[in-house]
Amino acid sequence: MNTINFNGEQRQIIDQVRGSLLVLAPVGTGKTSVLSARVTKAIAEGFDPNRILCLTFTNRAAKEMSDRVAISQPEIHRQLTIKTFHGLCARMLRIEAEAIGLPSDFAIYDDQDCFTILKSLSRLDEDKEVRALLNEIADCKSKAISAELTLELTLESLFATLDAKTQRIAVLYQKELSDRHALDFADLVFYTRAMLHLDSAISERWRDRFDFVQVDEVQDTHIGEYEVVRHLAVKSGNLALIGDLDQTIYSWRGSEPDVVLNQFKLDFQPQQFSLTQNYRATQTLLRAASAFAEAFDERHTAISPADECEVGEKILIHHAIDETQEAQWIAHQIRSLSASSSNFRYNRVAVLTRTHNRTRFVASALKQVNVPAVTVDQYQFFLRQEIKDALACLRFIVNPFDTGAFKRLVLTPPRGIGLQTLRAVYCEGKQCGFRLTDMAAAQSFTKDDPLGAVIDAYARKTIVVFDVETTGVAVGDDIVEIAAVRLVCGQPVDRFHAYLSDANDVGESQHIHGYSDEFLRQHGRPAREVLAEFCQFAGTALLVGHNVGFDIKMVTAHAQKKGLMVLQWHWADTWNLAHRFIKAESYSLENLATELNLSASPNHQAMDDVLTTVELLAYLMPLVAQQASDRVALYHKYGEVFEPLGAAIAEWKMLSQQLRPADLLIKILHDSGLARHYAAQSDRSQNLSRLIDIFRQKDDPQLHPDTALRSLLEFTALAKNLDHLSEQDNQVVIITVHQSKGLEFDHVFIAGMSEGEFPLFYSLRDGYAEEEKRLFYVALTRAKKRLHISCFQQNARGSKVPSQFLHCLPSPFCQEM
Repeated sequence: MNTINFNGEQRQIIDQVRGSLLVLAPVGTGKTSVLSARVTKAIAEGFDPNRILCLTFTNRAAKEMSDRVAISQPEIHRQLTIKTFHGLCARMLRIEAEAIGLPSDFAIYDDQDCFTILKSLSRLDEDKEVRALLNEIADCKSKAISAELTLELTLESLFATLDAKTQRIAVLYQKELSDRHALDFADLVFYTRAMLHLDSAISERWRDRFDFVQVDEVQDTHIGEYEVVRHLAVKSGNLALIGDLDQTIYSWRGSEPDVVLNQFKLDFQPQQFSLTQNYRATQTLLRAASAFAEAFDERHTAISPADECEVGEKILIHHAIDETQEAQWIAHQIRSLSASSSNFRYNRVAVLTRTHNRTRFVASALKQVNVPAVTVDQYQFFLRQEIKDALACLRFIVNPFDTGAFKRLVLTPPRGIGLQTLRAVYCEGKQCGFRLTDMAAAQSFTKDDPLGAVIDAYARKTIVVFDVETTGVAVGDDIVEIAAVRLVCGQPVDRFHAYLSDANDVGESQHIHGYSDEFLRQHGRPAREVLAEFCQFAGTALLVGHNVGFDIKMVTAHAQKKGLMVLQWHWADTWNLAHRFIKAESYSLENLATELNLSASPNHQAMDDVLTTVELLAYLMPLVAQQASDRVALYHKYGEVFEPLGAAIAEWKMLSQQLRPADLLIKILHDSGLARHYAAQSDRSQNLSRLIDIFRQKDDPQLHPDTALRSLLEFTALAKNLDHLSEQDNQVVIITVHQSKGLEFDHVFIAGMSEGEFPLFYSLRDGYAEEEKRLFYVALTRAKKRLHISCFQQNARGSKVPSQFLHCLPSPFCQEM
């Protein structure tokens, strides 16, 4: 950071690391450098890096900031929390999952996963209608204000603003997500807000978590997201919001910068700063963009080209006769640019459009003259069929309740199991507590019932109910307490309890379990000794717990770290059993204890949680046993064909604790048949190879393999496809202006600048003229060296006139042709 010569505006913001700030910063003003330098300055002034939070809205921006801080703070940059907003919410929910009734291994479903569920439930034929319904559901979650979030909130009341039919589908959709241990993007924010509002202990924990918070791209924030940020910063008062309100283009997606900033000013009374010196583009381009911004009803920022900016070439404006000639002109202009260099970087060229239809039109023209190009719709890397197929195998390994992932890995490549069989198992199983995903464990059934093991063990054998408290939620974090009760024929006969003394540092987890490092040193024993005794206590018994899959992985990983050999335990989860046989709004241990009037009370201390789970298990077992014969009949009818796949999945799960994610992926691609299935399709095969490369690049070798895999899968769910687009093939990028937000290119073409298309007719009709202006401003500010703008005079619908926006560009900066 010291090598950068910051200007006076930038230095003033960097030096202001205490208190609240509102920084208005247009594109190209060195915002990322300033934010990174503020972090360095804060650390120099004594802020604990573990208590610094930086939020951005794309993985690309988060990585850029992390890389910059790593240059100046190579020893401690890993201690910082630098995340996207959804990434932070996912992290918070995983930490608090047990307390709020979420499975700790929840999956994050991307838009395509959610679309598939909703289309099946709604039975709508038009994809456009399904997406509109998905937006309505997300809107209900984002607009539910804190005052409405109560402990008694039901799904019906959450979706009360929807009509009766839509409300019913929305409730079914949420229940299906819950069955799959999955959350959608809107859930990440909604559940985070809800837990901070409803649980006082959780609320206080997170209020104390950070001392320094800064949020980039505030113009893309909606009020629900701001509520989370406010909660995290209200105690310290050290909150900086940074953004460019002149680039507010997502009001249709819920962003409300005016509402957010008004609330921010009311809550924190921030000092306000501005960045105006612009370094990104030529003076010509910057002055043209600034002149256009004067057309806004209200302008928030100013642009002043830095002295070192080149004058640059004028904006080239082309009037084509029709759409075909416009697209051909763009293609030939790019060909001319490429002829100027033998190593021309096509990925430094972008064609921006207002509509998706225009991207396809231009892509066709570029293809005809052999200009390598790609649209985001064509790219969609993590949504490609072969990538989704590969990720489905990995997703199911870490979340054995993910029905969507299981369906996918069953159907591709073909295994002699068709959709009709899957539907039959799903429908018939609903009546008796048999889940489709149970077929993945068919080889370990007892008496041909997926729940037979727990029935048999509870009635005639031994069960060990256990719970652990840990320093974190990642496999590889330390265990600080372990407790267990042995049941023989359903009756308690023995107990085990111990604290572990050699955890590295309990850190923030002390607020959850209450044990300090000093307490553990005084009352604990070495982990190797305790875990060896627990393994002996558990023996070959069936293990049971609430969210027990997490606990088993923690014990296994910790024991292996201490050099102990651990048995391949079989287990049953009371969270899963309750979900099958009890209707409840929340499946947290605390809520179930209350709703079922259990005498025990969980409180984040291991033995209390174990005793509550023992009582919950006793309540559940008659319900589990009641329909056992129906489950056996269903397995006899369909189960045999699933057994080879079940055996393969069992091996993959075991290897996921040992192999690095990329190596595990290679094995699964081979064993599953996916590599052979796509071998004849070179593009798909290459994409699978690229996925392996991404896994290698993104893998953190310091993490346990299981934790690293979960982190990578979360990345694939939250990553925007544009995070990788320009980093890969050397191709011209053809995208909409909305998709270009946050990107920059040397040469930019803005296509379709005809009235009715840009600005869009429907936006003008519906009162979004100002947002259309800001959208064009975003397009203008993507170019660093040269900008080309084109329009057409005629299309299939009739004559067209040039966009009204072109009249707002001063003629000294433009050249017509």
